[in-house]
Amino acid sequence: MKSKIPTTLLIVMIVTTLLLASCQPPKPAAISNDQVVQVVENTLSAIDAGDYQGFTQDFSDEMKKAFSEEQFSSLAGMLQNASGNYISCADSDPALSNKQGYAIYRLTCTYDLENVIVSITFKVDGDKVEGLFFDSTNLRKVSQ
Repeated sequence: MKSKIPTTLLIVMIVTTLLLASCQPPKPAAISNDQVVQVVENTLSAIDAGDYQGFTQDFSDEMKKAFSEEQFSSLAGMLQNASGNYISCADSDPALSNKQGYAIYRLTCTYDLENVIVSITFKVDGDKVEGLFFDSTNLRKVSQ
């Protein structure tokens, strides 16, 4: 019976440590929330203008290699058809989460036809875009 007390205590300590570790606030990128919003606004404005160079200006080298001009044109066309013209993200405060060393920011941005949730990913403590994802009702319909 004496050996069960230390084992139980050890289990409680491990569970408590895991719970406390998961309650830590997410770690940000090396840029402020205002700068994240600015990067998203620059990216979306470049898509609207058909400006591939402006679109990729804040991308990491890996993202630039992975995102061709052809893919850019396809994305621009899909966003235009499904969501309309980009209006603004200025009223949106980005939500932050972490996954495997990356800071993931989500913003709700306004387009002519609907709101679009834009997820933009940076390395924790990084300042270059590592991932970009769009989600909305109309975009889901178009992609099916």
